[in-house]
Amino acid sequence: MEIRNMITFQKIYEYRSFSKAAMELGYSQSTVTMQIKQLEGELNVRLFDRIGKTVNVTNEGERFIHYVNEIIACSNNAIADLTSDSIPRGEIRIGILESVCTAYLPQILHEYHITYPGVSTVIQIGTYDELTAMLNANKIDLIWILDQPLQNIEWVKAFSYDSSISVICSPRHKLLKKNQITIEDLKEETFLFTEKNCSYRKVFEDYLNSVGVYPKIFLEIGNTEIIKKFVQADIGLSVLPYFTLIEELAANKLSILHIKDCQFFMQGQLFYHKSKWLSPALSEFIELVKGYNFN
Repeated sequence: MEIRNMITFQKIYEYRSFSKAAMELGYSQSTVTMQIKQLEGELNVRLFDRIGKTVNVTNEGERFIHYVNEIIACSNNAIADLTSDSIPRGEIRIGILESVCTAYLPQILHEYHITYPGVSTVIQIGTYDELTAMLNANKIDLIWILDQPLQNIEWVKAFSYDSSISVICSPRHKLLKKNQITIEDLKEETFLFTEKNCSYRKVFEDYLNSVGVYPKIFLEIGNTEIIKKFVQADIGLSVLPYFTLIEELAANKLSILHIKDCQFFMQGQLFYHKSKWLSPALSEFIELVKGYNFN
């Protein structure tokens, strides 16, 4: 089987479209169709079902994509290994959550690029589901997420650290006047939340629901900076990682609600795919992150 045919299969799998894959790869659509027919002939299976303009991946295609991703990654690793030297250079691609990106990455990348000016960085900001798909398809080299401790047989955990999650409010909020705040006090409060698939929002909501509290949701948005602005304006409460709040807390623009028997911690985690060759550039970036103070 030819690598180029596998790359074509990978693109069709990603886009669910022969025409989009052809455009991306610079092929004619007939060339793409021929390449898939060659693969199907060699494997003696059907990889895609095409009904009208709809392209569906068969069960065999779903099984084949895992081999394709590994073979393409191995080929890329061999090229990178044999054409590189020990000096970090080239490109690293990092997939990261928006909250982590705005808090930690600027300082880390500043130090990294002073030390290794020959390396360029591509940042992909997305949700957990978007980033994991990109890592598995070798579209990014590293994924940096904030979640409960994860284990994935396809990934290697390069580093992890604990991160506290805080319930926040405006410094003018009435609950701050109470000597002791309980979960019951949140029943009538309005919340501004991150998107539904956000890990720390889910943990917080699940806990509230387990004790019979169902928060009133005024806003859902993936941008933590916007959420902080709305909370500052006393529109509602929110739940965000502590590391995203440091500047606003120091300036007395936000306050933390210390709620009895309500503490949450998540884990910042840096992963790469088990099939990924760690270039000098990637290795040095990982070592820099390991040495960073996340407290």
